[in-house]
Amino acid sequence: MTKRMVVPPAAAFLVVALYLVAESFGFRGLAAVEPGTVSEAAAMGHAARALQLIAQGQNPNEAQRIAPGILDANEYTLRPLEAAVVGRHIELVRLLQRSGAAKFDMARAICLARARLPEALPDLNAPSTDASDSPMEIAAAIERCR
Repeated sequence: MTKRMVVPPAAAFLVVALYLVAESFGFRGLAAVEPGTVSEAAAMGHAARALQLIAQGQNPNEAQRIAPGILDANEYTLRPLEAAVVGRHIELVRLLQRSGAAKFDMARAICLARARLPEALPDLNAPSTDASDSPMEIAAAIERCR
């Protein structure tokens, strides 16, 4: 009877203690992925991290790698503004524009907005369309807007 009362809490304590020790050595098994580029932060909707990376010197107008598992299972190379559109984060589209991330040919961003986030078209100075269709899948939209 005492075994049944002592073993489960002791095992739970041991598991938590081992996890804390492993985390102190850098193991981040249960932690969320930290975006490494402005494009990754924009795709994930992490506005504060995007601004932090811009402040650290990353160019918000250059195409950057987005690791597999962030948008979908594929790896992409997108500008931060395009990544925000593909990730369907309209507030980041506006924030990135205020941060100087709209100094490039906007044709691809507009194409992606038509396919994924039509609400962002006025922010991109593009004529709005009546989007009755549901948004396209990420890979299909990016392939269409090459």
